[in-house]
Amino acid sequence: MKALVCLFLLISLSAGAATVRLKDGGTVEGTVEKADPTEVIVRTPAGPRRIPGAFVSGIDYEKVAASPSPESKPAFDPVKDSFSAGIGLAVPLSGINFNAIGGGRARAGDTGGAVSLRWLHDLNPSVAAGLDFDYMHRSMTNSPGLLPLADAGVSGDDLLLLGVTRLYLRKERGARPYLLGGVGVARTWTQVDAQPRPGYAWTDTNTDETRRLIDDGAWGFAATARVGVDFDWESSFVPAVFGLEAGWTGIQSRRFAATQAGKDLGLTGIEHRLDVFSILAHWSWRW
Repeated sequence: MKALVCLFLLISLSAGAATVRLKDGGTVEGTVEKADPTEVIVRTPAGPRRIPGAFVSGIDYEKVAASPSPESKPAFDPVKDSFSAGIGLAVPLSGINFNAIGGGRARAGDTGGAVSLRWLHDLNPSVAAGLDFDYMHRSMTNSPGLLPLADAGVSGDDLLLLGVTRLYLRKERGARPYLLGGVGVARTWTQVDAQPRPGYAWTDTNTDETRRLIDDGAWGFAATARVGVDFDWESSFVPAVFGLEAGWTGIQSRRFAATQAGKDLGLTGIEHRLDVFSILAHWSWRW
């Protein structure tokens, strides 16, 4: 391994006309434009050719290059950091119920927007670890079955801070599928509004205005499991990546207290866990 690193150090300091010897016995002739342990780029009469470093057994130059001094630093740095920003949709999969007061069930919100900020540090070419900050909005549902004589709506918001690990399933440049998992904490808010149906009214005021029955937030543990694919975006300024990601996020079951209007109906609160399916498009910048 040390011999291979020294070979690429020598190559990177002496790029020029050469013959690249491949492990399968073949050769490629041309001008070496880049050489590091992951990739060798050779400009040939037919155009540039990219060769994975794992396929290269050696490079012969037309003239001998000077040996690097012991103080020379590598011309490559395999450790990278990246920052990404994503935007997409969050779809609640779990629900709530009002069985305690003779009601039914409803989804814990409808499809809403989601944004993500993520920092990752590459531990090696395949594995990275870092932090992920997500915001997910659950828009208001139309839930006629939640209360017997009223139309109800459920909505909410979720903030998550997760420690995450990403595993690339393919290290070569281009399209790189990956798996991502993480655990952390979440702050979840849930609201439930209700309005009497036509012909009915609130018994205490004989009015039919919309009232908020649940309006509370709680902390809980959270976990996520996602799959995605990254596409390298060539740039002379900052190496960038465009990606698509989808997966599950779960937040621990917590209790959300009723408002005074909810207590007047006999509701003390609700307890529910939250499962969300999200899909995101993101841009990443590496340095």
